This record gives sequence, structure tokens and C-alpha cells, in this order.
Amino acid sequence: MAHYWEIPGFEGLYLEDSWILEIRPGEGTLTISADLVLRESHPAYRGPRPGEQYCYRHGLITFEDVNKFSWTDRARMPATDASGEEDLGSFDQFEVEDGTYLLAGDFGQIVVTSKPPTVSLS
Repeated sequence: MAHYWEIPGFEGLYLEDSWILEIRPGEGTLTISADLVLRESHPAYRGPRPGEQYCYRHGLITFEDVNKFSWTDRARMPATDASGEEDLGSFDQFEVEDGTYLLAGDFGQIVVTSKPPTVSLS
């Protein structure tokens, strides 16, 4: 099984401290909206803002051509952080084997078979 940082485009991310804001399954797609932690090696990296531990950037992780999708142990409700913003927690696991991706965290467990996911920053 390979880890997320071995997926092209994910090398400069640190998902374990990134915050998932929304998970949107769609017709043949899965989109995860998140405040992503960028490592210093990422081309869009900048120093952390005051009061932040990391460089956070809002982004989307998109899976296309999804032909298998399951989401179990779903979180019942989003958590609210100290600033009043809601999130679904972070990634505890993001691995791939033979085109099947296993994602797990406070949001539950997602298994998706698709093309390799892409990351876009906003």
C-alpha cells in the first residue's frame, strides 16, 4: 500500500493536520474541500500566518471516474473549533493500492476506486 505523499501532486502536503471542511460525493466524482497544510517544499508555501502553526491553504481534493465508493462510520455532526468554524476533522489515513484509496479519520472511513486524485488550491 502506498501513502498519499507518493501520489503526484500530494508530495508537498501534510494531510494529518489539514482540516476537512466538506465531503461531496457526486455522479462519478468525489470532492473533498479542506484547509490543507503545505510543507515548505510545496511551491505555494508561505510562512504561517500569526496564530497558525502551519501554512494553510484552502483547496479541493478531487477523485474522478469513480467506479466504487463507500462511506462508513460517518461523523454525525461537524466539530466546531475555537474560532467558531465547523470541520469534519483531519485525515488519520490516506493510502492507495491498485487504484483503490482508503481515507479514514473523524469523518469515518471512505473507500473509493478512481483515477488518481488531484489537488487544486484556491
